[in-house]
Amino acid sequence: MRTIRRIYFYAVTLISLEVVLWGLINLVRSIFCPGLVACGGLGSALARGLALVVVGVPVFGFHWLIAQRFTRHEMDERASGIRAAFLYGVLLGTLIPVVQNILALVNRPVLSGLQMESSRAFVGGAQAWSDNIIAILMNLLVAAYFYYVLRGDWKELQPKEAFANLRRIYRWVWTLYGLGLLVSGLDQILRFILSLNTGLLSLDFQRYWAVNGIVVTLVGAPIWVYAWLTIQKSLAEQAERESFLRLGLLYLLSLIGVIVTLSTGGVIVDDLLRLVFGDYGTIQEFVQAMDGPLAVCIPFLGIWLYYGRWLGRAMLEDTDTPRRAGMRRLYCYILSALGLGVTFVGLAMLLSFIVDGVLLNLYGSHQLLRQLTAALALLVVGLPLWLLTWRPMQAEAFGSDDAGDHARRSLIRKIILYLALFAGVIGGMVTAVVLLNTFLGAVFAGDFNNITRSLLDSTVILFLFIGLGLYHGLMLGRDGRNTASALTAKHAAFPVLIFDPGDGFGPALLAAVQKQTPRLPAALQAVDQPVADSAKPLAVVLPSDLALDPPASLRKWLDKFDGTRLVVPRPAGKWTLVGQPARLPFSQTAQTLRQLAEGQELRASGTPCWLIAVYVVAALVGLPILVSLIGTLVSAFMR
Repeated sequence: MRTIRRIYFYAVTLISLEVVLWGLINLVRSIFCPGLVACGGLGSALARGLALVVVGVPVFGFHWLIAQRFTRHEMDERASGIRAAFLYGVLLGTLIPVVQNILALVNRPVLSGLQMESSRAFVGGAQAWSDNIIAILMNLLVAAYFYYVLRGDWKELQPKEAFANLRRIYRWVWTLYGLGLLVSGLDQILRFILSLNTGLLSLDFQRYWAVNGIVVTLVGAPIWVYAWLTIQKSLAEQAERESFLRLGLLYLLSLIGVIVTLSTGGVIVDDLLRLVFGDYGTIQEFVQAMDGPLAVCIPFLGIWLYYGRWLGRAMLEDTDTPRRAGMRRLYCYILSALGLGVTFVGLAMLLSFIVDGVLLNLYGSHQLLRQLTAALALLVVGLPLWLLTWRPMQAEAFGSDDAGDHARRSLIRKIILYLALFAGVIGGMVTAVVLLNTFLGAVFAGDFNNITRSLLDSTVILFLFIGLGLYHGLMLGRDGRNTASALTAKHAAFPVLIFDPGDGFGPALLAAVQKQTPRLPAALQAVDQPVADSAKPLAVVLPSDLALDPPASLRKWLDKFDGTRLVVPRPAGKWTLVGQPARLPFSQTAQTLRQLAEGQELRASGTPCWLIAVYVVAALVGLPILVSLIGTLVSAFMR
């Protein structure tokens, strides 16, 4: 109930705050912007501003005062993650507009000073200087107040975990925002530099690349540097070093750098091949076609190299060897999947080119030439990427040691193998349907004149899908055989002793263990009988009531036991178990024993539900936007 109440009050407060803020901005602009009067827009601006303020102030004041009253009486209200999300969200919602208005305030005068149209600024081309100054001052006032509130909360709240988590997100948002501005500015500067030798500098828009790019870079670079250095300084804290958010964003930035670099690199290779085959009339046309892809490729190559290095350092910081290998494995398998997909498409295009050229003798046609250069470019980019990432993973999985066993049983490897197998089976099925449909249609129509090319193209694609599915299916079978052999040996070498109080607990748990792990040597031990000296268990299991009040002989034996102790929760007389007991404790206990026998690490998750929700929402909202921006940026320069 409290969580729902918090969400309501802080959501209404945030929305009404924005209503009041932009209402005040409209009011002040209507007073200090004489252009509104000249344009007849003064009345409209006043009406809009007054309406927003009159409606928003009572709503904001009421809900904010109630929220503040809650925090004064209850410490958990002050320390809640929802309040932290509100405060840091307000700072982002006010300070980012400040940066945007500063950017506009700088960009337009620079353009005007160079006798260029200020309306073509990177942002705020249609605004006046007073618009930007008013927006900056009003947003800074609101940000200053809530920054003061936030600092007060940090001094008093306990515990601070929720605020620390949201602060981490806040810092990363600024880092990504500054990095986005920096990349956008560098892209425009590079496009201008690369176009210097094209003879097209008389085109007016290229001058705006240089000016806008320099301004955006000068604004974005300090933001990125400051936010990134703040994150680096925070790594002195263990919680920051072990943050899943940090690791996930390092993965994301590295992979985005790889994807964009390889995509634009493929375009560059395609242009080079077209130049070699004489598809460009002049060198100048070739250079002009290269400036866009190069301008995108260079900044993202820097992102790949820089954040890839930090990702490697983050992996090395983890002292747990299997987990460190798992992080590296995730990165390599994602890259290998990308490389495999690009290689598959390139190979399909190359074989289609061969089929079309042999049948139709069109090797000299412009369309087939473009198909050949595109196919070779995809292979040049995709095949090395796949081989360089897939072969080390294969060598690791073929190992007979513990590392090889972990590699074969890793979730990411199984996902990649099954996805490739799925693509091979479904793709082959669809292609076979198309092939058979084309052939039967020709049989029924009695016309085979125009289907030879389609039949051969479909046959080539079918064999590619068959090869894809067959190869990865064989890898799955090999992994399964090796894993079964290794696990059988591990299970057999992990003896377990189950203490039975004589009320049916022992036989029920033993049956669950034998059902899930038949090779695991589990034995029952009566509580009232001494443990034999020959018993050398690596783990013991006992019910919670027995663990709370064991007999003296059992307590003495447990004090000397150095192995793993598992306690199965169940009612224990006057004792009350706090928390949600497992519905199927026997099956979960059996699974835990299997994990212990296989050498897997048992870790309890300490991530709160509200933070998981924040991460999920951030991923759902942020990733499509980020991918869309990258796609737009890349497609804008693809020729």
